[in-house]
Amino acid sequence: MSYEGFLQVALAKGVGNVTLKKIIVFLQEQSLSWNDLCCDDSLLNYVFNYKESIVQAIKNQGEHAKRISEKLHKKNIGIIYYQDPQYPKKLKKSLGEKCPAFLFYKGNIDLLNKKSVGFCGSRKASSKGLSITANCAQQLAKRDIVVVSGYAAGTDIAAHKSALQHSGGTIFVLAEGILRLSIKNEIKDFLTEKNHLFLSQYMPELTWNVGNAMKRNSVIIGLSSAMILVESGKSGGTFAAGNETLAMGRPLFVIDFAQHEVSAEANPYFIERGGIPIRGKSGIPYLARVFSAIEDRNTIKELSHLILSN
Repeated sequence: MSYEGFLQVALAKGVGNVTLKKIIVFLQEQSLSWNDLCCDDSLLNYVFNYKESIVQAIKNQGEHAKRISEKLHKKNIGIIYYQDPQYPKKLKKSLGEKCPAFLFYKGNIDLLNKKSVGFCGSRKASSKGLSITANCAQQLAKRDIVVVSGYAAGTDIAAHKSALQHSGGTIFVLAEGILRLSIKNEIKDFLTEKNHLFLSQYMPELTWNVGNAMKRNSVIIGLSSAMILVESGKSGGTFAAGNETLAMGRPLFVIDFAQHEVSAEANPYFIERGGIPIRGKSGIPYLARVFSAIEDRNTIKELSHLILSN
């Protein structure tokens, strides 16, 4: 399938997420394709309210869009649009108008429909934090619950790797374009056709930057039935993800260390604000509350009330 028409529009300067959603809805209602739009000057002018600069910018992206479309095809990368049946409903429900107009994907798209738990934590997690992360992911995999996280070193990779090692499924949410994807050595031997999915909300050749990594956090949270925060400092991406999880009303489970590592200095902060502590014995985290929250969203309200009243 060619994505040339979509890319031609999406790559053009002045066309953002809101505009793309409106066009997606319009094309669906009119039974038109992206290529129909790009090949009809009168239609282009109508859709973009005769803004010559944008229409010309779209036309100028023709060759670039064609090259990218060919690369996506060669690498078996697809696109899910905002109005597609396969677009994750929980992401729409969680993010509302802020959900991405599209998602590029590579791997098993059916994983989007399964129960899932997200992970956030430090790139420089302690050995204790990495061990706990791996054990949490192992327990989730045994219950056929998909792991969702970023693609950074530390907590992210530890969660993904453990899920894959224990026959679980995992979703990698990228903070860069999907054509920038390089399979990391830690996981490459464990990947099969069915056990993973790479997702990106960005243009395929976009390079990583801090702003996009922060923005990407909302997709991880939105795709997850609950979040596990392993270790967080008092600033940075994990700290932002923890706060965003609470703001979105998603269950936030926080590893409650008996003795906090420096990399987990903000964990008590999140517990004080409604995060639900995960404790354990002999380094084995006890996830009964996590499983209960996934099965019954009302349970989390009861847990949060209990924590805050103590």
